[in-house]
Amino acid sequence: MVSRSTNKIKFASGLLVLLLALFGPKIVTADPEILKMVFVPASEKGDDSDYESLIKIISEQAEVKIEPIKVVDYNAAVEAMRANRAQIAWYGGKTYIKAAEIANAEAFAAGVRKGDNNAGYYAYFVVPADSPINSLADTKGKVLSLNSIGSTSGDLIPRVEIKKAGLNEEDFQNIVYAGSHDACLLSALNRQSDVCGMSSRNFDARIADGTIQESEVRIIHRSPLVPPPPLAYSKNLSQTLRNKIKKATLEAHKFGKIGGYGGEMSHYIEVTDSDYDSLRAISKLLN
Repeated sequence: MVSRSTNKIKFASGLLVLLLALFGPKIVTADPEILKMVFVPASEKGDDSDYESLIKIISEQAEVKIEPIKVVDYNAAVEAMRANRAQIAWYGGKTYIKAAEIANAEAFAAGVRKGDNNAGYYAYFVVPADSPINSLADTKGKVLSLNSIGSTSGDLIPRVEIKKAGLNEEDFQNIVYAGSHDACLLSALNRQSDVCGMSSRNFDARIADGTIQESEVRIIHRSPLVPPPPLAYSKNLSQTLRNKIKKATLEAHKFGKIGGYGGEMSHYIEVTDSDYDSLRAISKLLN
């Protein structure tokens, strides 16, 4: 004979299982056949095109199909991984911090450009060559253009450098977000703003591809070295697949030319989540 207490236990256990199924964390039990890779929109030139050769090599070496997807802003790149619409991403440092916090992202690699000694980069403050502005102090009362909210070298670091120079955001006539590093630079060249805060990699790339001439612009300030924008994958992927993707990325230079943020890369190095703790500290101070 089954007692009432036993029935109650069975009922409670069944109810718990049902509630967990309906409202508990969604666990991905198998790796997708096709992995989607998302890119923060740092450039007007199309950041995914820089990664075509790398994606091809990773796909071949890790034996997995990878397809790029585009989003309109930095937050959407985080949301894509949070919602499992993307399993791999190229993030800026600040965006990665958010993705690690809410989207189960894990940084694993960053590209070193040909001729560079490390994977880091800088925030530049750029003005037209004939501008009377020569330092950050001279930008007081001027119009500052930046990339987008969420950008590291086009938002977070420029705001840090402004504070270090003794300026507040209220000291500017206006601060405008142009939507990309390229648009930020062009806004300064076209006199829509007085100075642009942007990524050194985008600046160098636009000089290299002839979009702008070096004689047209001046860099009035360079930030300290910024932690590199990482490649990250979702921790929802199996550890086995993550290991294969990381290995293929770190060895990709052995199999042909590889691209990345800012053009051709020499190779990729391993990065870990703790490499972005300095950006976390800076972000907390500003907020």
